[in-house]
Amino acid sequence: MKKTVAILLGLLALPGLSEEVTVNTEIVTIALDSSVSGLFFHNGKDISVFQANTTGIGEPLTYKGPRRFILRASEAEFSMKPPLPAPVAAVDLPLDSDRVLLACLKTGNAPLKIIAYDIGKARIGAGDYRFFNFSHSVISVIFGGKKFAVKPGEETLASHASWKEEVMEIDMAMAIVKDNKVKPAYSSQWGNRPGRRNYVFMFDGPQEYKPIKICRFFDVPSSAPAAP
Repeated sequence: MKKTVAILLGLLALPGLSEEVTVNTEIVTIALDSSVSGLFFHNGKDISVFQANTTGIGEPLTYKGPRRFILRASEAEFSMKPPLPAPVAAVDLPLDSDRVLLACLKTGNAPLKIIAYDIGKARIGAGDYRFFNFSHSVISVIFGGKKFAVKPGEETLASHASWKEEVMEIDMAMAIVKDNKVKPAYSSQWGNRPGRRNYVFMFDGPQEYKPIKICRFFDVPSSAPAAP
């Protein structure tokens, strides 16, 4: 027994095993419902202001800090002695990503929810489209000749060589799948710009005749080398 305890103590003393995991990345934010502001987070040795808007993805912010990304209501909370107030929201950041998207969901009086997505260069390139299904239905998509279905709570990447090279209009059609029946829900043409990485968030629609709500955003990939 003493030997086992000694081994465990020795392992804990090894460098890195008892240290907190640090993430070094770029962070961008988007608000999917209501804008978020007036919150704070630890960034290296500094305290930074957190903001997310519904109008588009924010400017990239260099982040170096704990993997557990914590938002607090005031800057003073970071210097308080335990026990600290509960954070406003928290999420684990993906590891080994050169850019992370923090998607914020804040509806009415419900607590703020943050979802962290790895949008590094290895996950999505210029001219690509990533679809996120926040609805309760399977959504069938026909996009520029690509056909795929996105289940609730899942995401899918759509890519084509021409989207990375040409300014064009892409035909888009969506349908919801319920009870093994396909019901057309959306049809349009989307303008494509080769330098953009595109993010499409799909929600339950407000009315029966409009069963899908679509939020489209884009960013421009960093010129820095991708994380190894």
